[in-house]
Amino acid sequence: MPRKKCLSIEAFCFKKQLRKSVKMWYNYNMIKPSIKEIIKPCLWGSLVDSLDIENDKFLIIERLLEHGGDKQIDFLLSYYSAEDIIQVVKESAYLGPKTANYWCIYFNLKREDTKCFTKPFPHLWPAY
Repeated sequence: MPRKKCLSIEAFCFKKQLRKSVKMWYNYNMIKPSIKEIIKPCLWGSLVDSLDIENDKFLIIERLLEHGGDKQIDFLLSYYSAEDIIQVVKESAYLGPKTANYWCIYFNLKREDTKCFTKPFPHLWPAY
């Protein structure tokens, strides 16, 4: 019968310290699996597993507004406040004109207040 290995005091303390650091590192606001399946199609350029639902809300709202379908928009409107969504509509340079216009009508905002309609579009070549 093989002999059971005993841990030294140093190894035991190291294991205990490692467990504590893992608990501290784990983020309890990380996205749940059901939410992950809803938002994953719109966040193809991001690591969905490492996103924080509150700290990364600007990115999540922005992408769901631009690329989301019915399921994503239902989640967005039920999970985030109207103020958060309005802030993204006003401050996002990523949203396209059609998307920004739709959400301006939905929230009764002025188009001139959004970054989408006030930013100058870069021209690759000079005008003739």
